[in-house]
Amino acid sequence: QPPAHYTEASLVRALEELGIGRPSTYAPTITTILARRYVTKENKNIYVTELGEVVNNMTNDKKTLLNIYHQKLQEMQTEKSELEALKEFIDDGDPDKANELLDYETIENAIESMLPEEKWADYLISHFKPFLNVRIKTSEQKQALKNLLEYCDETTLKIPFMMRLGTKLASGIINETRTADEMIAFYRDMSEEEYERLKDGVLKGAKLRSGILKYYPAYIAQRKMMKEFQNKGYNDIFIPNLMILSPKYGEYKRALDRVNDRICRELGLHYDSNFNLIIRKP
Repeated sequence: QPPAHYTEASLVRALEELGIGRPSTYAPTITTILARRYVTKENKNIYVTELGEVVNNMTNDKKTLLNIYHQKLQEMQTEKSELEALKEFIDDGDPDKANELLDYETIENAIESMLPEEKWADYLISHFKPFLNVRIKTSEQKQALKNLLEYCDETTLKIPFMMRLGTKLASGIINETRTADEMIAFYRDMSEEEYERLKDGVLKGAKLRSGILKYYPAYIAQRKMMKEFQNKGYNDIFIPNLMILSPKYGEYKRALDRVNDRICRELGLHYDSNFNLIIRKP
């Protein structure tokens, strides 16, 4: 039996579960796709129109081309680093310098071994790959790489069934397509206006998650996944070592944390030991 058609309420829940947009943009998004006749609404149900099907296919084609573009860009950057390493070896004959380039496929394979669920492994790889075109020049970076590979080899992260089911029903996981510089700039160069919009969206989402909807199956599964990652040392071993290995990832993580810390400080948000979101009462 095919899944039920979306209503406005169920479409909002799907957008939130997929991390598409922010609470402040959900209603305008639905209004826009109705106004443009991409979808139509009948008896509360939302149906895709022929125009919507055409636009969706064009969008998917654009996403495919964008993924190819970023893949080729990554290959070009890697080839440039390899040529630089080869030139250094030709100039001074030092093989250590030629080996400074990080083989990012090694990290990819390690992440795949840590996350047996292929789609989730691909998602994590797409998030970290833009930061892995680095030169290993310090003893700290070499040790961090060793720590990462050992951690991935010894760790298996299990994705709760409801998270897997939810993403399957929502037509899959949305992988990262931005470059490292774009990801860094999003948080580092955020204007006060952009920050206030983000904070407003976080507050609205926090009120939902800390209320009766905290028992919604998708939120329960999300908390289980966060607890699984914490219990397996992902936040305390994998992430800190990656920040040392890749200075660009360290820059991104610090920019992200600054924004998150400010939002949590100003709104009085925190997670308890079971990863329930707690919001300060006004």
